[in-house]
Amino acid sequence: MWSWPPTPSFNSVGERLAMPFGYLITAFASHAFSNRAVLLLCACVIAVATLANLCVRDVYRINRREGPSGS
Repeated sequence: MWSWPPTPSFNSVGERLAMPFGYLITAFASHAFSNRAVLLLCACVIAVATLANLCVRDVYRINRREGPSGS
């Protein structure tokens, strides 16, 4: 049964709050450190997150299936 108003899951709330908090932390860091250091740190965080995703077996074992038309 559907309930109104819809109750968001914790995952949904986390996804919506991550971006504003990330912007806020980046703004404070850019005032405390040089632009180069902040950009380097952000690049490292993105690289670590990407590598962490690639360590999950279900991610790196994805097989592409062909559609019904063969394309």
